[in-house]
Amino acid sequence: MTGEVVRLDDNGRLYLPASIRKKLRSREFYIEERNGEIVLVPVRKKIEKYWGIFKGEKLTAEEMDRIVEEETEKLLRDEL
Repeated sequence: MTGEVVRLDDNGRLYLPASIRKKLRSREFYIEERNGEIVLVPVRKKIEKYWGIFKGEKLTAEEMDRIVEEETEKLLRDEL
């Protein structure tokens, strides 16, 4: 196993090294305990699947998520 040693502060916070944060590009994580180990899984926004599809649009990630969800629902309704 390679990596760095990190410590919890007095409030139970864990510092993630910048090199890891940059690689994962996430500020939210699911935390799991697996066989006595802590596993952090980055939370990916739904919109990341569609990155680049809204070129030139000035929309927030939440607006894009809503549009993608609405369009997906329309497609599913048409298939049923």
